[in-house]
Amino acid sequence: MTVKKAKKGTWTVDISDGFHPVTQKRIRIIRKGIKTKKEALELEQYIRVVELKEKRFNFLVTTDMIFDILEEENLQNNRKISYISTQRNNYERHIKPYFMGTNLNKLSYEHIFEFREHLKTKPKKQNNSFRLSHNTVNKIMILLKKIFDTGVRKSLMDKNPVENLRKLPISRPTINFWSVEEFNEFRKLITSEEISYDLFFTIAFFTCMRMGEILALNWGDINLITNTIHITKTAYFVNGINHINSTKTRAGTRYITVNHKLAKKLADWKEKQEVLLKEFTTDTESLQVIQSTPIPMTKNMIDKKFKQLLARNNQLKKIRIHDLRHSHASLLINQGEDYLVVKERLGHASITTTIDIYSHLYPSKQKNLANKLDDIF
Repeated sequence: MTVKKAKKGTWTVDISDGFHPVTQKRIRIIRKGIKTKKEALELEQYIRVVELKEKRFNFLVTTDMIFDILEEENLQNNRKISYISTQRNNYERHIKPYFMGTNLNKLSYEHIFEFREHLKTKPKKQNNSFRLSHNTVNKIMILLKKIFDTGVRKSLMDKNPVENLRKLPISRPTINFWSVEEFNEFRKLITSEEISYDLFFTIAFFTCMRMGEILALNWGDINLITNTIHITKTAYFVNGINHINSTKTRAGTRYITVNHKLAKKLADWKEKQEVLLKEFTTDTESLQVIQSTPIPMTKNMIDKKFKQLLARNNQLKKIRIHDLRHSHASLLINQGEDYLVVKERLGHASITTTIDIYSHLYPSKQKNLANKLDDIF
């Protein structure tokens, strides 16, 4: 008997699986000290399905079983902590509660379609009237497909019912940005005591760097002779812990040439920073560029300060910090730069991304085309 009760009242799982084809040793798995028979039966199924990989699709295969395998593979493949954390968050919030106790081998395309319809009605947050966006729903469905793919690859399942489900259509997001005049009005709200924040927002506006890229920036990345910044890494925060990793994509690793005024501002700040922090370190090259105290700047600190500054002027158009990146792209486009320059500056992996986001900011291209057609009409 595979599951049996021990003398002490606990339960034991004892599974034999024949003999190893090479060593000829008997394959036997024993688990003792299980509190209830129900837990023992569940453990038996888990061992047979996950550890012994028995190709019998009548076993209970749960999302927990397969997601744990998927997450372990992501860790072995050195996926970024931010990626793994986001996957775990989406799984815990959306997939696990819906499929709790469900045998994935019993699911069909119709069941998956019903789940997606359910996601479309879910609020973004509790007591929130805003629903999950189509983009978010698509990301959750991609994760669910990965879970099923893992189940099929590990011979725990015989099919993936997510395969034939098409993505929901996504409307182009509205791009908000500031003009140079609006950004200058914003800078007037910053006090002299907030100089390091002024530096952060100025770098963001005039280089198009992402927040994580600026937070990871140290003086070793900046050449004040050639006025260039070498972007090789990004900072991200998971559960309040700061992590430094490589850039988002290969194209994200890039050189950016900065304008002379910003280069002068950086040089002046470097001298001031050395004076401010000389009591705490002599290794100034490794200091975070925007750091003004022994404690490095974090995403939460930047977010909080940005909201405080915007609250000082109700007339100024409200944008997100990420929109400073859009502001820089808009500035380049207004100066007549083409897509390739914008792509390289922003560090997009594909020029398609650049075109999809910013094509509507190129009205003059359409006008020039129409004029050319007139010439041959």
